[in-house]
This record gives sequence, C-alpha cells and structure tokens, in this order.
Amino acid sequence: MSADWFAPHAAGFGPLVARLVARDIPSSIQRRAEDNALIFSSETMPRAVLAYCRGLFRLIGEAPGGLESAARELARDPDIPERIASGPRIASSRGPRSFVLRAFKPDDPASLPRGPRAALEEMIALRTGARPDSERPDCEYRLQERADGTTLFLERITQTPEPPTRPGELPKTTCRLLAEMTDPRPDDVFLDPFCGYGGIALERALAAPYRFVFASDIDPEKAASVKVSLSAHIFERRRKTIFPKARDALDGAAFEAGFVTAIATDPPWGLYEGGPGLERAEALQRGFLTEAERLLAPGGRLVLLASRGAELEAGASFAQREAFDVLVSGKKAKALRLDRI
Repeated sequence: MSADWFAPHAAGFGPLVARLVARDIPSSIQRRAEDNALIFSSETMPRAVLAYCRGLFRLIGEAPGGLESAARELARDPDIPERIASGPRIASSRGPRSFVLRAFKPDDPASLPRGPRAALEEMIALRTGARPDSERPDCEYRLQERADGTTLFLERITQTPEPPTRPGELPKTTCRLLAEMTDPRPDDVFLDPFCGYGGIALERALAAPYRFVFASDIDPEKAASVKVSLSAHIFERRRKTIFPKARDALDGAAFEAGFVTAIATDPPWGLYEGGPGLERAEALQRGFLTEAERLLAPGGRLVLLASRGAELEAGASFAQREAFDVLVSGKKAKALRLDRI
C-alpha cells in the first residue's frame, strides 16, 4: 500500500534531493518539492533518503491555515483515525506505549492551544493505544505549518534526529549532498583538501564505489580526527582506500597533474568561526581553483561550498554545471559544481 512521505533536507538543495529520490526510489511519485523538504509517495519504506535528508516522516494529513485552525480541521477529518492506525511507526521493543505531539511554525517550534491539542491527542491515543508523554515518548507526531499556507500532520519514522556538529563542522546530510553533487563514479579518485573533520570525504566513501578517497586539512588535529572516525565498523572494508593527512591545500607536490577525478570541499569562508577574514579567504579559494585546474583530469568535477557573496573566477578551464543557493547553519551560502573542460 502506498504511503505519503515528508523528507526535510538542507535548505536550497531541493532539485538535487528530488533527483536523488528519483534515482534511489524509481517507483516513487514526487508530489511537492520545496526549498527544504520533499513530499513523495512510495509503497516501500524509503530508508535510502536518510543519507541526505534530515529525517523521515509519514504524512497522515494536511489542512489549510495555521496550526490552530488546521488542528481543529484534522481532528474532525473522518479519514485521519484510520491513517493513524495504519502504516509503520517507530516504537520501543515493548510497543508504542507513549507519544508526543509537537507543533512547528515554518522555522521554529510553536505552542498549540489546549483544545485542538487535546482533540488530536485523544484521536492518537484511541487509534494507537498509547498515551501522551512528552518526557519519554515512544512515538512522535508533528503539526508542521508550511510557508505555503498549509499545515501538515506527520508521524516521525526515523528514531533520532541528526547528531549535533562540532564548531565549523557540516551536518552529515549536507556532506552527503555535496558528495552526491560530484556525480560519484566507481573509478573516482576523490579529494577534499579542506576536509576539517572529514565529513564530506567519509560520506563520499559511503555513497558509492570509488578507487581512492583523500582527505587533508592544514590542522593536524582535524586530520587526526578523520583517522579516529575510520575506526568505526562501517568503514572496516574501506579503511585501506581512505587516506587522511595533514597538508596545505595549495601544496602542489602532493599529487600529479590530472590524478584526481572529483573534488568536493568546504574551504574557509573567512566570515565565521574565527576565519582568516573575507579577503584572505577569497584569495585562498582563488588559489585553490588554480590548483584544482592542475589536479583534475579533463571531465573531472569540482564541488565548492562558498559564501553567497564570494567573488570567484573559475577561469576558462571550468564550465559551471549547476549552482544552489543554500543555507548552512543558518548562513547564506552557495554550492557550485564546476566541470573541468
């Protein structure tokens, strides 16, 4: 039986996420692509999207208007109880004994008046046998008000949200999206020369087959942290093909010309986390574009995350394939894909 799914993702990557869902779930039908979420139908549990989406929710219903009016309408909808009762749900091994109902505005958590909240909670309790418990819930239900004027009634399918990041570290799902922008290929020699804690390189290793993955950073402690990450069981069969190292991104002696086939990286923007300053950061990015021109073989792909206001000149050796205006930790950025001619 087909179900509707709500998959939130990093803001601005909508076209890429839609493309990935079509690739990973060919039988899915995409209903609505938004700036930071995709709604689609699928007969199977779409677990593949969890690599690049920030969670997965089953869409139970939707109603026009804000949280309060939509909640009242949903509580009166005769089809909602059956939709609550059907379909998969995350629960503890002892069964779904408790649940929580949360409400969100387009960007922030919100409160829901007692009346409509009680009506929805009663409906959920009757159909699931669980009781409201905001402290230790087995299940989560959510009212999500959208910018288009509708409110969605959702049930969380993923157990936990994405773990918190360290200062300057990209979320894992953003790292996967940047890696996917390179159009991963089995013969790839992949490089992230500003790897930080290694998120992009490690996600590339998990995304698809490759020949080698190189991750380097001028900070020895961050390069060492990548080695620690490689001790995880998930990298057991990949460790011998992933090479973290402390290295200057502009050191031209590390690789022969044309050795690399794909680069995805997040160089310093200069504006945040004690960066080198905008002018020096842009000079560093321009210097690396020159080095990338040497490193990449013809047909190689370069994905670069930069401040949206950055002035970058890629030169005649690169053709821009695609660009997304995105948000990274609430900051305006752009993700660029440049192909080596």
